[in-house]
Amino acid sequence: MNKNDRISALCKAAEAMAHGDFTPDIPIGDDEIGHLGKSLKKLSAYLKKQSERSQSLYRIMVECNLNLQLIDILNHIYESFQDHLPYDRISLALLENEGNKLKLHWSRANYDKQELIVGLSIPMSDSGLRAIIDINEMLIIDDLTAHLEKHPESRFTQAIIKEGIRSCLICPLVAAGKPIGFVFFSCRKKSIYKNLHKDLSLQIASQVAIILEKTRLYKGIKLNKQLIAQKKSLQQRVTHDALTGLFNRPAIFDILHKQILRAKRGGLQIAVIMIDIDHFKTINDTCGHLTGDAVLCEIASRLTQSARSHEYIGRYGGEEFLVIISPYDQVGALKAAERFRDAIACKEINANQTLVPVTISLGVAIGTEPETLDENLLLRRADEALYLAKHKGRNRVEVAKADD
Repeated sequence: MNKNDRISALCKAAEAMAHGDFTPDIPIGDDEIGHLGKSLKKLSAYLKKQSERSQSLYRIMVECNLNLQLIDILNHIYESFQDHLPYDRISLALLENEGNKLKLHWSRANYDKQELIVGLSIPMSDSGLRAIIDINEMLIIDDLTAHLEKHPESRFTQAIIKEGIRSCLICPLVAAGKPIGFVFFSCRKKSIYKNLHKDLSLQIASQVAIILEKTRLYKGIKLNKQLIAQKKSLQQRVTHDALTGLFNRPAIFDILHKQILRAKRGGLQIAVIMIDIDHFKTINDTCGHLTGDAVLCEIASRLTQSARSHEYIGRYGGEEFLVIISPYDQVGALKAAERFRDAIACKEINANQTLVPVTISLGVAIGTEPETLDENLLLRRADEALYLAKHKGRNRVEVAKADD
């Protein structure tokens, strides 16, 4: 390619970038024009990343306007910004008791063992917590181990370090001009957060604050606890199974429908796990239906305790359960299914002073492409995989094969 053609190609590449095409054919080389091409290529990569970041922020605003549940927005944030902001864990904590306590309302991490669990309240008198939290300022902590040395009695810092976290970026949440809580971006590496990360994290935190203000989650809890409790009780009766406390069949089907729509919008995968108690009829016939009910309740409890924040569990009917997980690939779905299986098989169930050995069989189906993101197809394939698990000896996990 001669000099004029190369210059013309660089001009066309610049025009393409101006129109949002960040993958143009850019000639490079070792002369001055080639060096200019290399610089233009770096600029294209940078603009592409900025565009992707802006699109992720835009999707948050779109989902806010769709009035989706807060947990869906938070999960979307966790899934969307890993290429733009380093984190191993994101947590949402809200101020309570007139700002005297900080309660963890949501958290998601790329590791299993968490010391700071949802529902945990820490008094603001905690020396380590007070030292790293400023109501009005964003803060970067480069080395939590060094912070613990200064505040050895801090329960908050002790817990987060046990998880392996070594640095964090803390963003205050402000709604209606008042502080309501914080978003914590946490990483297992020291000194990972830079000033360049502040702008993006602040934009994310501002969207979370808007969601909280819009849904009046925080204000509603403070001003009308009785009404919220009554509404929650009514919703619980409508959407949850009376015996086990899990989502009932209509509710888990509704969740499946919404998660499939979400997966299609975001280009995500979804996993459906069908679970059946092995030899449950024998338990009922041998030990009685009261013991059978106790077994159902204990299994529901163990499944719930072993589930992650983005895993939804419902009672499908009788002794069958249905789990919806999104986003998940086949490897992740298998790990989740084995986690559920082990939670039941690891220990006998004490049901009405009777020790009952219980196992479950599980069938897994994965929706990966738009044509496989179909409720009936996923349920049918999960049920076929469950039947295969039963046929192969029970107390095992089987994954459905993709349809030809």
